[in-house]
Amino acid sequence: MQRPLLAACFLTIPLLAQSNAVPGLDVSTYELGDATVFGRRGSAFPNGEVGINLGHSMCNSGTVIIPWVGSSATQMLSTYPRIASLLARESDGRMVQVSGKSFCKHSATAFNFTGGPCGTCQAGPSQTWRIQCSDVYSSGFSSTGSLGPTTEIDPWLGTWNPIGSYFDRGLPEVAPPANSDGIRSPITWSDPIQGRMLVPDTELDVPGASFWGQVWVSVIGEPGDNRGNNATTRRATFTRTATNFTGAVTGTAVVAPVLTRWTGATTTLGRNGLDDGHFMVGVKVTGPVDGFWHYEYAIHNIDNARGGAAFRIPVCSSAQVRNVGFRDIDRDALNQWQYTRTGNELAWQAPANNPHDWNTIYNVWFDCDAAPIAGTFAVDQARIGPGALSVAVASSIPGQLWHENLGAGCGTPTATFRTVGVPSVPSPSYALGVTGAPSSLALIVLTFAGSNTPLGGGCTQWIDTNQLLGTELTATNAGGVATWNLPIPAGLAPFDLFGQAAVLLPGGPAFGAAVLSNALRLRIGGIGCP
Repeated sequence: MQRPLLAACFLTIPLLAQSNAVPGLDVSTYELGDATVFGRRGSAFPNGEVGINLGHSMCNSGTVIIPWVGSSATQMLSTYPRIASLLARESDGRMVQVSGKSFCKHSATAFNFTGGPCGTCQAGPSQTWRIQCSDVYSSGFSSTGSLGPTTEIDPWLGTWNPIGSYFDRGLPEVAPPANSDGIRSPITWSDPIQGRMLVPDTELDVPGASFWGQVWVSVIGEPGDNRGNNATTRRATFTRTATNFTGAVTGTAVVAPVLTRWTGATTTLGRNGLDDGHFMVGVKVTGPVDGFWHYEYAIHNIDNARGGAAFRIPVCSSAQVRNVGFRDIDRDALNQWQYTRTGNELAWQAPANNPHDWNTIYNVWFDCDAAPIAGTFAVDQARIGPGALSVAVASSIPGQLWHENLGAGCGTPTATFRTVGVPSVPSPSYALGVTGAPSSLALIVLTFAGSNTPLGGGCTQWIDTNQLLGTELTATNAGGVATWNLPIPAGLAPFDLFGQAAVLLPGGPAFGAAVLSNALRLRIGGIGCP
């Protein structure tokens, strides 16, 4: 079977494996066959939720036979694959997970078909997954007795302990000692959607949204470097009916994690060395708009067992950051991650009851006046265990500050000194502007040095007018905008300009005749942070 392109990303990580790695073991998924809505519960639309499950197909793509034994007459065993699913939505430029921390399928019976891209199913012992054999499941085949919580599984090692597990305890839970004897207890669901991917009505009923399903196969001992083909994604559609939704799949299944389907985003992988699994970080940067770039990050814990406790992003210490946000998957307002800004770092930190566990996608976003450059996104680990305290993932970060804000303006209506474009060399369409009172005269002043001179009336002169470079008197239009072109030619050595604008208004706080804007340091040809 041909290795998908994404596998190359996994192979850039050091070619050593976790403690239980089996050389030659390589499982893959290749199809996401259907997306079925199994029912709905809760209040009337839009205040209920639906239960969704995905079909999947997978191969033993490696060179070794894989044990596949689920139970005996007296004891549950764990040597079989487990398949996790999630549902994501792309809308308004953001990719988010809309399913909760759903159960995953415990696939306790080997079928060993010939089919799909797996090749010709080879002969081998019973209760094994044989080389080049496939296994195919519809969404309906994942019944009550085969779905268990992902939280009981170590996604890095692929292991699961049956003793005291969900299947051992039963539902409703049986009395001791039967709830911890390793023998399967009865499971009785209260409704047909329990244990499925649970999705609120409001997450599905979003005009213009695109939905993507993902399935991921996990087995004991698969080397981390062989997992670039474990996930398959496919577009899903959901149609609202009078009382529920119906689901379907469309387009082509692709062997890749779901964040790779995010339009316009860049995705990268990081792993905790030889000791724990992968995080994928997707980033999408747009702008600038009025000098600010918008940063969207989606972080997918693919198979990291220790989980995430914090996200850390470097930023220029003098950069402005605003419109900061965070999203997890449980819709609980009481366990949100807390944002802090400390010098040159933005951080989102988890409470103890909401780590970033595997098979989940969390999001952070913000606006910043620093432009994107190549850097490192860090994920701190949530639990004690082998490996480093943090996982580094290459990504885009706000590390190029073209325009440094020097200070606020004064007066009403507010005047804002702004730029159009970036002051790279060359930049023929670069321009400066001011937004303030409509149909008024505005003065833009540029100098080679800054200042901090109080003028009274709450106003500060942030530029040194003893080193005056140039001024221009121009009129704002009916929308209050005035623009001054400042084309930057090729061949200039980097230098700084300092600018501030005044909008002339009788009785204004500056000299009784003007409103002052904020001030900017324009780093012509500058690189990095000031």
